[in-house]
Amino acid sequence: VHMHKMHGFFIPDIEYLKDPKGLLTYLGLKVKRDFLCLYCNERCHPFSSLEAVRKHMEAKSHCKVRYGDGGDDEEVELEEFYDYSSSYMDEDGKQLVAVNDGANSVELGSGGVELVIRSRSNSGVSTKTLGSREFLRYYRQKPRPAPANDYAISLALASSYKSMGLSTVQSKERTIRMKVLKEISRG
Repeated sequence: VHMHKMHGFFIPDIEYLKDPKGLLTYLGLKVKRDFLCLYCNERCHPFSSLEAVRKHMEAKSHCKVRYGDGGDDEEVELEEFYDYSSSYMDEDGKQLVAVNDGANSVELGSGGVELVIRSRSNSGVSTKTLGSREFLRYYRQKPRPAPANDYAISLALASSYKSMGLSTVQSKERTIRMKVLKEISRG
């Protein structure tokens, strides 16, 4: 809450984040141990001290993670903390789900440019899709959250706004209802 209020810091694609503690630890080490700006990353030289990094990040408004700004190298280093598999869709717009067919299989998909590998293990069937390097820039694009997740995301965002003391439409309506009920009970 402090980092968001005071510095405008937020975690990108939080609905797909699978290891928040690991991500924050990684970002903390990058600043505290390596003296690197989170936004400039390795484009500029490492700073001489933690205080120098902090001053730079505040002065340049770099209290943010470079993610989704078109730089593929920065996104690669954060990929291990995210899982976008819940957003994968087929040609019909349906979400892809691993099917327990009882056997491992390998097949070509999407006109021969992707290789789909299904393997069976004790935990279930896992599906991996390997694509051509030719389409790497498309694979790295950030998918939009599924509509089913929109409601959960909205609730999470509203609760975080409430915890920061910001009012929402629902909290304003609740306040008005409470005032009306008090007036009715008095009269």
